[in-house]
Amino acid sequence: MPLLLCAALAWLVFVVLHRVLSGQVWWWQAPELLPPLALAAVPVLLLAAALARARRGAVAGAYRTRRVTVAAALISLTLGAPGSGLNLAWLWHPTTPAPLGAIKLFSWNTWYWDQPATTTLPPPTGTPPQDVTAFYRHLHAQDADVLLLQEYVYFGAGNHPIRVNDLDRLRREFPGHHLATAGEMVTLSRYPIVQQHGIEAKDAHVPPGSSWPAFHTTKTLRTDLRIAGRTVSVYNTHINSPLGSGALNRAQHEDREANLRALAADIRANPLPAVLAGDFNASPAMGLLRLVPERMTDATPALRSLYPATWDERSALLSLWRIDWAYTTPEIAVHEYGLVRSDGLSDHSGQRLVLSLTR
Repeated sequence: MPLLLCAALAWLVFVVLHRVLSGQVWWWQAPELLPPLALAAVPVLLLAAALARARRGAVAGAYRTRRVTVAAALISLTLGAPGSGLNLAWLWHPTTPAPLGAIKLFSWNTWYWDQPATTTLPPPTGTPPQDVTAFYRHLHAQDADVLLLQEYVYFGAGNHPIRVNDLDRLRREFPGHHLATAGEMVTLSRYPIVQQHGIEAKDAHVPPGSSWPAFHTTKTLRTDLRIAGRTVSVYNTHINSPLGSGALNRAQHEDREANLRALAADIRANPLPAVLAGDFNASPAMGLLRLVPERMTDATPALRSLYPATWDERSALLSLWRIDWAYTTPEIAVHEYGLVRSDGLSDHSGQRLVLSLTR
């Protein structure tokens, strides 16, 4: 069998298996880590190679082989494109000017807060020396009404999470803001917080002897904000990474699923207009995102980017994954949505949205 046909059929089998297994079984986590763009790029390359061979002339009996190769490439492209991360919808997505009083929201994974600069703990692997002044200057530069910040946490020896106590500094930096924390999430709001709670995944694993169980079981902070006479729920989330202690394992998959299911249950039971944003640690290629309730609409079409990526910002060559997301309910319009480079302060880009209540 010709090599090109073998490659096209093998890739088609892979894509079919990915559609069936992604997010369903823990041992498919390794294939899920591929750059999502591969789901579009590989079949396009196979298709281009098959068509190039056709232009060079046919060999007796090769027509059927090329036809099967082209068909396999087209089918795998069709099946894989939804998970490729390509944002074709922005080409025709309508945008409307933000009204007066629009809500400016900024969501960002801070990359272990300011640990490398302000503690005697060794910085986590890969983190740069942190400039605390630059850290807060970056937050102020967003001019956000609502800030959803993740990784409000330090790490000690053995990857041990340690609580951060920076509330006094936050209050000084953001006077007049309302403040809520749960687990390793912190939410700052110019609007009054009328209700707040961490969303606990009761069946998530807690390591023996853990001094901070909520770090493992509470991966979403819900705050209900009073905005223009209405109450809006804002969900600040940081779902577990696929890599637990640097390795793929079943418990990590189960914890990711448990925390997303707990979040989804709260959203389904909540009749209020809602915004959900944060670090999902899930790329477009990961089936775990199917757990986000249908009530929530992905804000991606409002991004003015064909292939938005939020991680890993440290390297242009490795910035191939989008793992930070934003969703809204139908009562909320998205007027602007952009990714904000963190200029070395984090390995994640931030998400900046301008929103308004429509009804």
